[in-house]
Amino acid sequence: MNRRAFTRTMRILESRYPVEDWSRGMTSFEVLISTILSQSTTVANERRGFKDLRSRVGMITPQRIAGTPEAEIATAIWHAGLAKQKAPRISAVARALQEGRGDRLRRILELPTDRARLELMALSGVGPKTADVVLAMAAGHPTFPVDTHIARIARRWNLVRRTDYETIRAALERWTPPGKRKAWHLAIIAHGRALCKARNPRCGECPVRRDCDWYRRRRTRAQRSRRGTSPRATKD
Repeated sequence: MNRRAFTRTMRILESRYPVEDWSRGMTSFEVLISTILSQSTTVANERRGFKDLRSRVGMITPQRIAGTPEAEIATAIWHAGLAKQKAPRISAVARALQEGRGDRLRRILELPTDRARLELMALSGVGPKTADVVLAMAAGHPTFPVDTHIARIARRWNLVRRTDYETIRAALERWTPPGKRKAWHLAIIAHGRALCKARNPRCGECPVRRDCDWYRRRRTRAQRSRRGTSPRATKD
């Protein structure tokens, strides 16, 4: 897929999947905690873990979380999975961010994007993806977070040769206007959940299949296979 095809594809997907901003109404700290909870789990499990955490501690703030025992946090977030690993991360992040009257996260998010990203990644349990999600969803920074759906689709579109996080993120940011990165990030995720699934992708319903390298290769193989198995003429 070349740049022109990518832009055409993304305009189609943006039109098909209106932006559903899951972070609307959340504080930046809630976005951060929600993103940590989402690591290695499904959206449904993350949402349930977040809801249960809120029920346990009330308002999800650095002060409330820092004052809650890790065991209680782990119990509350059980449905999000890996609770014994995530609870210490959440607790450590809360303790770090409650310093300076609890507005340290706000100060980080006001920094230039690259510096803010480094500051976030210095926090316990915050890797590149989590940092990019918080920057994009909580503060409008022009990052392009890469989740499993986006990584899979980037490979299928042949946007990258290497499949590590930073290579995919850089490729998408290079071809996406800064003002479109959040919307296109959400559109690709929606497309991955609806049609371009890891198993049994619904290519017949895909509105962008004409520009999809993976689909074209798959169709070509199927055509060759049909030709190879068709009956050959024989001599009497």
